[in-house]
Amino acid sequence: MKHSRLLAIAILLFSIDASAEQWQILGTQALGMGGAFVAIAQGPNGQYWNPAGLGQEKNISGLSIPVAVRAEFTGGLLKDAYKLSNVASDYSKLKTSQTNGTSIDTAQMAALTQGVAALGGLNSPGKGGLIDVNGGAAIKVSKFAFSVNNFTSVGATPVIDTVNIGLGAATGIAGANMNQGVLGAGTVDTTITAANQAASDQIETALTTIGYANLESLICGAAGCLATQNGAITNASTLADALVDQAEDSGLTADQITQAAQKIADNAGAAAPIIIAAASGNPYTNNTSNLTLRGGSFTEAALGYGRGFLLPGLYLGANLKMIRGTVGYDRYGIMTEKASGDNIFKNFDKYSKTTSQLGIDVGALCELNKIVPILPFKPRAGLMIRNINRPKFDMPDTAITNGEKSDYALDAQARLGTAIKPFGFWTVSMDMDLTENSTPVPGFKSRMFGLGTEINVFNRRWLNIPLRAGLMKNMAEASSKYTYTAGAGFNIIHFVLDLGVAVSADTTKYTDDKGKEVTVPANAAGSLRLGFLF
Repeated sequence: MKHSRLLAIAILLFSIDASAEQWQILGTQALGMGGAFVAIAQGPNGQYWNPAGLGQEKNISGLSIPVAVRAEFTGGLLKDAYKLSNVASDYSKLKTSQTNGTSIDTAQMAALTQGVAALGGLNSPGKGGLIDVNGGAAIKVSKFAFSVNNFTSVGATPVIDTVNIGLGAATGIAGANMNQGVLGAGTVDTTITAANQAASDQIETALTTIGYANLESLICGAAGCLATQNGAITNASTLADALVDQAEDSGLTADQITQAAQKIADNAGAAAPIIIAAASGNPYTNNTSNLTLRGGSFTEAALGYGRGFLLPGLYLGANLKMIRGTVGYDRYGIMTEKASGDNIFKNFDKYSKTTSQLGIDVGALCELNKIVPILPFKPRAGLMIRNINRPKFDMPDTAITNGEKSDYALDAQARLGTAIKPFGFWTVSMDMDLTENSTPVPGFKSRMFGLGTEINVFNRRWLNIPLRAGLMKNMAEASSKYTYTAGAGFNIIHFVLDLGVAVSADTTKYTDDKGKEVTVPANAAGSLRLGFLF
């Protein structure tokens, strides 16, 4: 009978649908060790990682109060934003040319194709920003633990309207003027130097890809307007020559013109469909670009219990949870609403909906050396499944109206962990998600691998200084790079103070309000814990 129960549990564990909410890292010890804690599950916060750990013979009881915050830019969002900021100056000149009826050159045309291509890239699946905040309090006594923890995760996803971006006649702008004589002594014609012929040919090919008539409509308001301004400009070839001539008259070197031509060519394919839409006369005043916010805040009151089962060193455990979930949703109109943090989040909170559900976690942990005594380094293995019953929470009405599902499910999450102790003061651990977990950013998945270590300096009951290091990697995203973690603590008598940090190796640049170029990591996290151990 006991063996049939084990078989049933195993079947249940490995029949879970591989889709879940992202696994949040609770506690500074776990964060400092790369999020690898399922096979350790020590202390009050061990209840979250694996309630089976509550049954361990050597597991310290006490009170723990952790808080943590994490931010991540997904899908290369900041890189696209940085591209847009780099072309902003030349794009501004293009708008000035349209407004004042002056000529444009290769640099401005390059800015147009780059900017439009970057806008289109912002709509790629998985691009956005994530903010995770968690914290609470847990108390462990013997084989029981009780905790109240909050897990909040909000995703921000840009949705760019690449149809209503017209800058021509539909907006009342006269458009750029390629007429000879507009610039006085620096006239525009189609005669260029031999040194720039290759650049002109490259631009011609790119303009053909985009569509000559579409460019006319975008630049000066209507098909045929360039020929009206300047009879010499009648096709992609003559427009390319005119752009190069203007660049020469503006003092650009052959190298600069070649670089601009290359940028136009590189971005023509991505820019073409957007420019075609813009040239159809859809003004930016009708633009529906928005920042979509979605996510939830879940407060869990959990009672956990763990005990030995069947074999020496084998433990099973479970959490029974009452979960109060608040799900929020909002579409912030980038072109229509005043930009401020208060405005962005006010409707997200205003239109949220709160419901309560039961949740169940189950876990298993095995001290392998107690089953096979000859094994070195005291190896351990653990398996944890959160929200095995898949509790569902109501979505706000505004989310359903905008095509979202009617409920926000905390899908089951499965995580496997291992650990060894080469020495009494030294622990090495590894975790991996068995499920590919969803996130509040559509198209961005999470399946984390973590590796970490902890070395205890002094390692006495009354005095200890744990030092931790680790790394994490999102295996669900091919472009993901390692995130490095570190942490330290100070334990004196019964009191505990822990700190943990995580910083991604993936970085990007942006320009701040003062025009200074700043390098930032793609994701970062920090955690603090206060505790009292019995």
